[in-house]
Parts: sequence; structure tokens; C-alpha cells
Amino acid sequence: MTYKKLLQKVAKEYHTTPEEVDKEMREAIKAAGLNISPQAFIALCSAKVKKDYK
Repeated sequence: MTYKKLLQKVAKEYHTTPEEVDKEMREAIKAAGLNISPQAFIALCSAKVKKDYK
């Protein structure tokens, strides 16, 4: 799933805009002390899940 599609899916589920979801994700990543893009964060999470569920 592309980042854009993920934003759209989350926005639809929570009745907001993809732009607002992107903004919130960026703020949450920054608050966690990470200096990476949301796309990189999602890739890291996906890799961790794949590794843990092999």
C-alpha cells in the first residue's frame, strides 16, 4: 500500500482529510524523538512486523 493510499484510508475511517492525517503522523513521529519521514517510519514498522511474524 502506498503512503498516499494509507493516508486516504485512515482519513476516510476517521472522517478527516489525508492532509490532517499526514500532519498528525509527522507530529507523532517527531514527538517520539525520531527524525525520519512518515514513509520511512512505515517501512521500518512493516519490516519489523514481517520479521516478527515469519
